[in-house]
Amino acid sequence: MRFSHHPLTSVVIAAATLLSLMPLAPMVRGSGHLLEAGFVVAASAAVGVGLPLLRSPRLLVVLAQALAVAGVVAWRGLGLAPAAADPLAALAALTADGVTAIRTGAAPVEPVPGIVWLIIVLTALLVVALELLVSALEQPAWAIAPLALVYGVAAITVVTDLSFWYLLPVVAGYVAVLLSATGVAESATGRASRPGAYLASRLQVAVAFGAAALALALVVAPLLPLGDKQPWNSGPDGPIQLSDPTVRLEQDLKRPADSEVLTYRTSDGRPAYLRTVALPELTPSGARLLPMRLSTFGLSQAHTFPGDEVEVMVSMAGVPSEYLPVPFAVDAIDAAGEWSFDPDTLSVVASGPDRLEQTIDLDYTVISTMPSPSREEIEAAGAGSGVLAATSEVPEGLDSRVTAMTAEVVAGADSAGAKALAIQEYLRSGAFEYSLEAPASTGTDAISSFLLDDRSGYCIHFAAAMITMARIEGIPARMAVGFTPGELLEDGSYRVTAHDAHAWPELFLDDLGWVPFEPTPAFDGPPEYTDPAEQPTGSASPSPTPTTSASLEPPTVEPTAAPTPTLRPTAPGQDTDVSVVGWVVAGLSLLVLLALPALIRIALRAWRLRPGQERRAAAAAAWAEVEALFVDVGRDLPDGSPGPVAAAMAADLPQRAAATLREIAHTVEVSQFSRTGTDIGRLPAQVRALRAALLRDATPAVRARALLVPPSLLLAARRVDLGA
Repeated sequence: MRFSHHPLTSVVIAAATLLSLMPLAPMVRGSGHLLEAGFVVAASAAVGVGLPLLRSPRLLVVLAQALAVAGVVAWRGLGLAPAAADPLAALAALTADGVTAIRTGAAPVEPVPGIVWLIIVLTALLVVALELLVSALEQPAWAIAPLALVYGVAAITVVTDLSFWYLLPVVAGYVAVLLSATGVAESATGRASRPGAYLASRLQVAVAFGAAALALALVVAPLLPLGDKQPWNSGPDGPIQLSDPTVRLEQDLKRPADSEVLTYRTSDGRPAYLRTVALPELTPSGARLLPMRLSTFGLSQAHTFPGDEVEVMVSMAGVPSEYLPVPFAVDAIDAAGEWSFDPDTLSVVASGPDRLEQTIDLDYTVISTMPSPSREEIEAAGAGSGVLAATSEVPEGLDSRVTAMTAEVVAGADSAGAKALAIQEYLRSGAFEYSLEAPASTGTDAISSFLLDDRSGYCIHFAAAMITMARIEGIPARMAVGFTPGELLEDGSYRVTAHDAHAWPELFLDDLGWVPFEPTPAFDGPPEYTDPAEQPTGSASPSPTPTTSASLEPPTVEPTAAPTPTLRPTAPGQDTDVSVVGWVVAGLSLLVLLALPALIRIALRAWRLRPGQERRAAAAAAWAEVEALFVDVGRDLPDGSPGPVAAAMAADLPQRAAATLREIAHTVEVSQFSRTGTDIGRLPAQVRALRAALLRDATPAVRARALLVPPSLLLAARRVDLGA
């Protein structure tokens, strides 16, 4: 079978590439990235249509398409990247940004520049791969591999079942490629088939391959182990079973005998709340964790905001914990063992084989950025958006009187931040008291009872109440669990015990990010940035009360004002690292580009000499490779059938090469004209032996050109007269 190449084939390939990107819909928000991908395929199609009309050789067309696509990729990449003196460093940073957004984001991710850049690169790889397969290697059936790539990634990545409709564009593009590129244009003897048979063969092949691809997808896809527990998501980058932190919190607070959990000291000497985990969801049955997509990469880029960098040195006692106590929001961790983080909450979780024991007697260092917004900034802030939807949902079954009471509490507050301050001050007023006798539940019934009737509870009740009231007012909120700063020791370090276990709310405010609040009245005071001019005093709390001897300063931190992780300014020296990465990436890209002609030539030779071909097809392919060999070493091969050509060329060849050429020509001619045929099994070895002899006889310059930039790729394939 021969494959025809029409200029419109590149147009079909471009359209099929765009169709194959349709499964990105559940992974990336919006459709702007498809426009960027359109620039890439348009460049490929323009070259693929224009050069064939000028009768340019097919392989030259593919090389020109690859260069045009590379140019568009560089143009769009530099357009998306921030202005920089070093373009390579800018593209490297853009790539790192995109990888971070993928690893730390949950589908569908926002189309930040890094994500769009990676989609552009992916599109370029797909369209060039399709042109190589369909046009250069003349193997359109294999186009299913690049076309189905995005769908396969989506099927693995998207947690919910991927709709079958996303497969249809892939199949449609595949069938279109087959229809445009496949057909029995010529018989083995070179005589043209009837036009009707030609079109019919195209349709038959396209339908056959398309049906096979569709059937394979329908049969195999349901058998794939997709969902939350895929084996490729196990380990440090996948979901693991985590315990309920509120249960441990209640046990720590209510245990009769206190015990040391950890000691720490900070680089600035100030106390810090140590946060273990955040609970985004508040259900009728209480606050709870959401499934975490744990990652080991990109922690330093998972949030971005200004502030003072604080180093915290922690020494854990013999306390097992799967959560690592760290100041929010953490930038870097230096700790023995395997650790992962949740990009949504910045919780740090043990992920090694002995993860439940990793914290025992563990010494570790944490670097966190801890800014402190002013009260005026909070009062002016609106409610943030773009975070997990669960943090904005008011739990079902809540007493309607709670909504009415919340409206009264925030009356007169004209911003989300002002409402948050009003709610905190209300809960810290003398209307509520701290008590460990309250039931541990944070469900809707318990919250309603706490706010309307009992007005007594401990930290989880105050935190859950403020979270509920904030959500009623449209402010995203979640529950943080961890430890208060603890007791200041004489050496300047702080001692944290089990009775310092605590829960507090974090509210997401516009331009401020997640801001911690302190509604529990048993503590020394609310965060400095929320302290009103006249702070109401709370009632005394029963023993054991989780208080501290040091002046408390809750975590005055705010994570990313924007919900999508982006690269942020890092420690000195990182720019140099990015630049080095940029040069490495550029160097590797240049090597791949320089090696492309040689790789195409190797692939063509391997395909022509592959085993299992029909006798006449194998002979014709072997002679085509002989033609290419002579062109590569700069020898003119006269037109004619193999026998006379070999006789004419033998006089100018070394004796062994001449003998090998005559044997190849004899085998090729016999295979074409003899009914009994001949043994073609030796042809591949003979052709390779001829190649080795020709290269040995060539000058070093000719040999280098033949290996690195084979001239046969730049010449139109010549039709060989086999006597038909």
